[in-house]
Amino acid sequence: MHRKPCIPRLILSAAFALWLTDFAHAAPELTVGAANPSAASSSDGSSINTPAVEPLDPNTPPKPTISTASGKEPFDPNAPLMPTTSPVPIKEPFDPNAPPRTTIPIGPNLTFGGFVELQADTKRGYSLNTQPDDATSIFTPKLSPAFSYDPNRYLQIYANPTIETPVAFEETVDNTQTPAVKLNLAFLTLKNIVDGVRLQVGRQRFIDTKRWLFNESMDAARLAYQYENISLELSASRFSLFQTDLLNRERKDTGETFINYYSYLNYKFGKKNHVGLFAIYQDEQLLDRKHPIFFGIQSDGKIFKDLKYWIQTAIVRGTDGSRHIRGEAIDVGLTQVFGGALEPSITVGYAYGTGDGNPNDNVDTSFRQTGFQGNSDKFNGVARFKYYGEVLDPRLTNLMIFTGGVGIRPGEKTSFDLVYHYYLQDHASTSIRGSDLTTDTTGLSKYVGSEVDLVAGYQEIAALQTKFVLGYFIPGRAFTDTSRDGAFLASILFRYNFY
Repeated sequence: MHRKPCIPRLILSAAFALWLTDFAHAAPELTVGAANPSAASSSDGSSINTPAVEPLDPNTPPKPTISTASGKEPFDPNAPLMPTTSPVPIKEPFDPNAPPRTTIPIGPNLTFGGFVELQADTKRGYSLNTQPDDATSIFTPKLSPAFSYDPNRYLQIYANPTIETPVAFEETVDNTQTPAVKLNLAFLTLKNIVDGVRLQVGRQRFIDTKRWLFNESMDAARLAYQYENISLELSASRFSLFQTDLLNRERKDTGETFINYYSYLNYKFGKKNHVGLFAIYQDEQLLDRKHPIFFGIQSDGKIFKDLKYWIQTAIVRGTDGSRHIRGEAIDVGLTQVFGGALEPSITVGYAYGTGDGNPNDNVDTSFRQTGFQGNSDKFNGVARFKYYGEVLDPRLTNLMIFTGGVGIRPGEKTSFDLVYHYYLQDHASTSIRGSDLTTDTTGLSKYVGSEVDLVAGYQEIAALQTKFVLGYFIPGRAFTDTSRDGAFLASILFRYNFY
């Protein structure tokens, strides 16, 4: 019996209609922007290098102050090639994975920067039944220096090693925590040879706006081109082609054997909006079984002054062994921001990734993410968080996620978000892909459960970021009667940047 395709198609059609409506709404702003090209490129000005202009994201590397012959500023060689969603400097949330700035001179054409970080994480009850030893608490100090060598306007070499020593003070299983020295980033950038074009080769960061596709450092060759509000990126990448941890060689279960061929075309319109088209082909090199191909649309911005939106949809095709892949997914949401001293906000969201109702035929209708996603963003706060749930943290596969959230901004760089998630499987299954829970579902019910998260971000002190997370997952009927106790997570992070 074939799966009924009407639901995902209707959802994708609705998302496309919403995007068209927003595009029409933003058309007058686009006309104004086209009449003033200098305004569109204002975000590339060298003044963005100073904290006085962009104080809210000390993790974002500074843009070079060298101007091109045409008067346009070259690309930021440290920042990810993924285009930003606004032509003017915007308030960016604290991004724990952003590369450090390098602004301290230590030699001819050589600059230095970095950060020190302390993070403590506690996870309890991930087996979903009351056991006194079901707890893991790890304290992780980290040092992340960065170096940038800029001998001329055409070349940059950037390196960012990290040193971390996790210490477990409470563990379910006796796992030895070992120090790690990792080469997080190390790449060479060629720029300004052709106006608007740059080439990066080496280990570099791949991200998209909501980390729905990528949030990983990978060994890659990447070419980017930008002309006014249009940008294009082409790349070929592989995770850990060269050893990441210089002290220990550990391979991941998935992703490390894929070569990713990625293309992204982005168009910015109005002041706060963008729409992007992407295509990804993943070629498994080791077993030569999985060859998924992704096509999709990403867009976010503002419909009205205080009403934000996001839309991301994708289809995945290709083959997995002898089976054909036929999956779809959509993630949409709205955030309404209100005026007042606390700047309260309300967010509603819906995400859906198809499942496979008949695993015995030759068609796999489940959606799968790339394996390099982070699924993290912010609604109206200053700290990113896992928007599918801090505890469950699933991949968008065979799952429907209903999200509601409220938040306040008591300070310009202080925020609190309370977020609720409700989970249903598309087809009752015995697993939740990507989750850290140690207990599987039974496959007898679609109701996975619900989760409540509290996320606080504080950045009022210069060069210091603080993030605090509490999460509690309440299991549903998809689990056995003996696995109905909640799972709990607490995390706190302190980071001091020196630059």
